[in-house]
Amino acid sequence: MYMGAARLYEKWEQHIEAQNAAALVDGEPFSFQHVPVSLAAPQIEPMQDPVQYQRVLPEIYLEDVPLSKEQKDRQAQDTLTSIVEDFKADPAVVRFNQDLQTATEGAMQNLADLSSQNLAQFIQQNPQVMQVVQKHMREQDFAAKINEIFSNPQFQQSVRQLQGNPPQAQQPAQ
Repeated sequence: MYMGAARLYEKWEQHIEAQNAAALVDGEPFSFQHVPVSLAAPQIEPMQDPVQYQRVLPEIYLEDVPLSKEQKDRQAQDTLTSIVEDFKADPAVVRFNQDLQTATEGAMQNLADLSSQNLAQFIQQNPQVMQVVQKHMREQDFAAKINEIFSNPQFQQSVRQLQGNPPQAQQPAQ
């Protein structure tokens, strides 16, 4: 009986191998490139809990209220004063300020006062101011400091503001 069971098992293995070989040759409908494909349904995967929708609000940037003419003038005067203060310890500028105060009898204290709106009228009334400027512009140290101050874009914009000319927009060089 044992031998019969062993022979039956051998026959069964041969039959299964023959079926697999035949399936590889004639292309069994459940294979892909001669590799058997399992049609078993995939296992169900657990789903995560639903996420609450939270609306993202757009960021809004508010501009400051434009400055009034008085505020712009005050800001320009503060800028001029700050720039001139950077040079107050320079000996050539100190001499100029002293001569300017003497010539105007204290009406003008320093370079920042020369940038006011009524400068042309003040020079007509006090021609000695122009003489002080011409005298000190002959000095090389003073001329270099004046060139450095006057070439500062913030200084130029502040002078335009104080003299009644609105600041011009920056234009690209052509």
